[in-house]
Amino acid sequence: MGEDIILAIIWLGFFAAVFLGWYFYIQARNKERMSLIEKGKDVSEIYAKREIKFRVPWLKIGIILTGFSFGWLAAFIISDVLTSAKIMRNYNEAPLIMGIIFLFTAISILVAYFADKPKSKQ
Repeated sequence: MGEDIILAIIWLGFFAAVFLGWYFYIQARNKERMSLIEKGKDVSEIYAKREIKFRVPWLKIGIILTGFSFGWLAAFIISDVLTSAKIMRNYNEAPLIMGIIFLFTAISILVAYFADKPKSKQ
């Protein structure tokens, strides 16, 4: 019962904080607009909607996922070869697998950076 009350107080506090934050934001924006109007400035230019130009970096995502997949494949092939050759009998394979996956992923991140670099200069 006590835990329910504490949980309810936390949720009420969260929603009160969100509401009060929104309220004071609107209030400050209105005061700013009123002061601009009093000074004789045009408010529509300041608060005009701006176009947001965002494009998804599909090339980078594809290169990184490909590098991760190659790392995953190489890690399990190397792990299988070392286990079947009895080089790694009593050792844990997880650090080797994770290391190879992270290595290939890091290499693919570098490749993606340099592949997309000429486009970002234009």
